[in-house]
Amino acid sequence: MEDSKMVCELRKARSLAVSLAREVDMKNQRLWEMERHTEEISSRLNSMIAEKDRMNHTFSEEMRKMQVIGLQNAKLKTELECQLNKMHLLTQESERLKEEVAYQRKELELKANELEKRESQLDIERKSFYIEKEKIAQNPFDSDYSMSVHINDLRDRLTEKEEELHDMDILNQTLILREHMSNNELQAARKELINVLPQILDATTIIGLKRMGEVAQKPFQDVCLQKFSAQDWELRSVELSSLWQDRVNNPNWHPFKQAIKDGKLKEMVDEDDSHLRELRSQWGEEACNAVVNALLELNEYNPSGRYVVSELWNFKEGRKANLKEVIDCLIQQMKAIKPLKRRRDGQRLN
Repeated sequence: MEDSKMVCELRKARSLAVSLAREVDMKNQRLWEMERHTEEISSRLNSMIAEKDRMNHTFSEEMRKMQVIGLQNAKLKTELECQLNKMHLLTQESERLKEEVAYQRKELELKANELEKRESQLDIERKSFYIEKEKIAQNPFDSDYSMSVHINDLRDRLTEKEEELHDMDILNQTLILREHMSNNELQAARKELINVLPQILDATTIIGLKRMGEVAQKPFQDVCLQKFSAQDWELRSVELSSLWQDRVNNPNWHPFKQAIKDGKLKEMVDEDDSHLRELRSQWGEEACNAVVNALLELNEYNPSGRYVVSELWNFKEGRKANLKEVIDCLIQQMKAIKPLKRRRDGQRLN
């Protein structure tokens, strides 16, 4: 009995030992899993810390860039205000010059009309003098003294009229010189406007700068887009337009001819020129028209230099803009800028 009881106890002990061993193994397995999970969390935490450091560095760099951009914007704003002040002064000066030229032109017209009247009157008196002279020759006076006095009187009157005519000629030349000087000042104002206009006007205005003699690229882009692959057409269009721009600027190429148009002898583009025929044949009518237009513009605006020049242009009407149109456009632009500036200043204060 005691042996079987002992065997039973041993079995219970063995069973308990096996159970405890399994429990120890399970706890070791859980401990290993918890250690691995802890390592993963630690690794993720380190990655998050590194990412946070990187983001802080990026934020610091962006803030530094924003400060630099802010300084640049402040500088550009100051430069824009200086340009606007300069343009305001230029606008006032242009208005003054315009009024002065109009006044001088009106004065010149009045003086010219007066000069024509004086010349007409002088012609009448000169004819009267010769008529009187003929009468004296045909019907002499009773005394030589009376005839001499009458002739001297007529001669003095003629001399006086000739002096008046001479004075009027001098005045006329003076007015022409003054008008020429005013025109030179206006041309200087146009050049100054051409220099500063791109910094002030935006792309939406109808008044701007047109590069006269520049070959338009769009016709070449259109034809190259059809003839070449998507990777090559853009480069080929740039090369092609640059090639024809160089030909247009070449003073040795002068594809013009003299022809009578509207009853007048004018210089026109020779459509039978070999280069133009080649261009039309290979690249189409639109590309040829772009080159012809550039040639016509250079022949009108810079025939001696044969290089592209900028001109004040009215894009709405497709013609050269006058100073009044440019000044009106600048005034409208400044009126549009001032409310925007006030809004920005108000937002900055808020």
